[in-house]
Amino acid sequence: MMMKMKIAKLLVLANFAKPGIEEALGVIRRWGAEHGVAVEVHKAFGEEDLEVDVGPGTIALTLGGDGTFLRALGRLHRKGVPLLGINLGSLGFLTQSGSDELPQVLEKLRRGEFTIEERMMLEVGSRGKRFLALNDLVVAHRTIEEFAVLELYADDELVASYPGDGLIIATPTGATAYALAAGGPIVDPRLDSLLVVPLTAHKLGIRPVIFPPQTTLSLKARTPAALLVDGDAVGELAPGEGVSIRRAAERARIVLIEPRRGLFELLERKLNWGRDAPPR
Repeated sequence: MMMKMKIAKLLVLANFAKPGIEEALGVIRRWGAEHGVAVEVHKAFGEEDLEVDVGPGTIALTLGGDGTFLRALGRLHRKGVPLLGINLGSLGFLTQSGSDELPQVLEKLRRGEFTIEERMMLEVGSRGKRFLALNDLVVAHRTIEEFAVLELYADDELVASYPGDGLIIATPTGATAYALAAGGPIVDPRLDSLLVVPLTAHKLGIRPVIFPPQTTLSLKARTPAALLVDGDAVGELAPGEGVSIRRAAERARIVLIEPRRGLFELLERKLNWGRDAPPR
C-alpha cells in the first residue's frame, strides 16, 4: 500500500568519500527548495547517535552504499525514522535506487509513491554491551594466521562445534550479504528468522541452519575471536567468553519506492541470478 504522507523534511546522511556526492546533494537541495521540503545534511559516519529532530513527515535519505545505509541506521534506530538508500557505490541491496534515478525518486516521495517495510534486526549482547544489526553478526578469528573454534547453542541446546574461520549469524535482510558469499541460502527479507552460516568449517557435515525467530542463540569461544556487527568491529571474545543473539524488539523501517523491486529482480540485476547465458 502506498503511503499518504506529506514529506516535510529530508534528513540526508552522506558518505562524502563517494564520487558524485556533491552533485547528488545539489539535486536534493534544489528539489527541497522548489517544493518547500527542509533538507538537513549530516556525515553518515560517526560513533555517536545523531541528535536531530525527526518530527512527522521526516524521512532519512542515505547517499553512498550499503555500508553507509547500515551506519546511518545504527545512528538513527532509536528515532524510528524510515530510511531510503540511494546507491553511489557498485552493488547495493539496501540502497536499491541509483544516483541517476534520484530526481524520479524524489518526485515519488513527494507524491507518496512509496511503502515502508519493517525488517527484523538482531540484538547482540557481549560483555554487558548491546548492539543492533540489520544484516549480521560475524564471529571470526582475529588474524589470517589464526584458527577459530566456536560452540553454538540454540535455547541452551548444543547445535555444533565449529572449527574454521568463524560463523555468520544473519537476518533475512543480511542473507544476501556476507552470508550469501559464504554459501548461505537466500531468504526472503520479509521473514523473521535467524540464519547461521559457517565460514570454511573444517567439518564436512557442517551446513547452514535457519532458526525460528523466537530462538535465543549463544556462542562460546574456545579460541580468541573478533566480533563484527554489520561490518563494524565492536569487540573480541577471550577463550571461554560468549555472546548472545536474539531477535531485537526494534525493527528497521526501510522506504521502498514504487513500483518496488522484488528480491529476485534485485538478484538478477546485482548478481546475474537466473540469467540465461548469452546465445553463441
